Amino acid sequence: MTESKIYSSASEQKSNLHYYFLSAKQISTLVERLAREELGQRIREALFAEKSVGAVFGFELSSGERVVLKLFHPSQLLTQLAAVHRCLNVLVQFGFPAPPPRSRLFQTEDRIVGIFYTFMAGTVRNAHEPIVRQELARVLAELTAILEHENPTGLPLAPTRGNKLWPASHRSFLKLDEDPEVEWIDEIARRAQAVIRAKAMPLMPAHLDWGVKNCRFHQNRVCVVYDWDSLCVASEAEMVGYAATQFTAQWDFQAPLTPSLAEARAFVLEYEIARGRPFSYDERIFMAASADYALAQAARIEFAYGCLPSNGFFTLLQNWRSHGLLEGLLIESQPT
Repeated sequence: MTESKIYSSASEQKSNLHYYFLSAKQISTLVERLAREELGQRIREALFAEKSVGAVFGFELSSGERVVLKLFHPSQLLTQLAAVHRCLNVLVQFGFPAPPPRSRLFQTEDRIVGIFYTFMAGTVRNAHEPIVRQELARVLAELTAILEHENPTGLPLAPTRGNKLWPASHRSFLKLDEDPEVEWIDEIARRAQAVIRAKAMPLMPAHLDWGVKNCRFHQNRVCVVYDWDSLCVASEAEMVGYAATQFTAQWDFQAPLTPSLAEARAFVLEYEIARGRPFSYDERIFMAASADYALAQAARIEFAYGCLPSNGFFTLLQNWRSHGLLEGLLIESQPT
């Protein structure tokens, strides 16, 4: 029963797992073997199989324990992932709501890197609700308090600090080549990178995909945060700028993907309250530049996909421009 259920789950994901060059049957066999080798148990039941940048499988083991296996995208280096899990272990030790690693970080003979985690679940919430937005800001400030003095060595640089305008996409078919139609987006990103490179800021391990899609809730509290391979080297202000533009994005139910400008400002203010002090003017410049870059990057990807939803990042960036770019997050405002 185990293998057939895993095979069924893997079959549903086969089109999304093409970069591993494995058939659904091979995925099923690999997952079964990894559970035996890394955890010393067989799989009783397959719970789910999902894919975004990496592939994630949920299982119930023969002991009744539930675990999650994450197989990382081949572009993610073992050294970088080791640095990620060094930081993750620190967070877990401090009681932060992150899934504890259940195995070592391993590499298969096909050079696929993976790890098992303790299964942690909760409810997806709508971050347009002020109480959810406030909680996301609070937990991000908690992360900063734990990691701000942790050495970020080994983590990848934030895209705002990269040598190229855009980082290489994890989806090989997606090309962010120069296109006159979206040169205005490229120019926003260039200006944002120039602002961030012009002044030194303290760097830390920063979660750059912070938002409701990677968090689960129990009632009004975050009970688990996912996607730790999104840790990068960045400043606190850059991390908050990223989060302010994307904390509402999720695809589990119908709700606007993006925050309004007022909601983005409210997120920043609520983060400052949780942080216990306001950002300096220089930090706000960094934060606003990072927000501009994050929006531009998401808008550029939407354009490359050929999908421009009315509530998406491309549309938000157009509206953001009409309110001023760097000025947007520099304006004091109260939560909505």
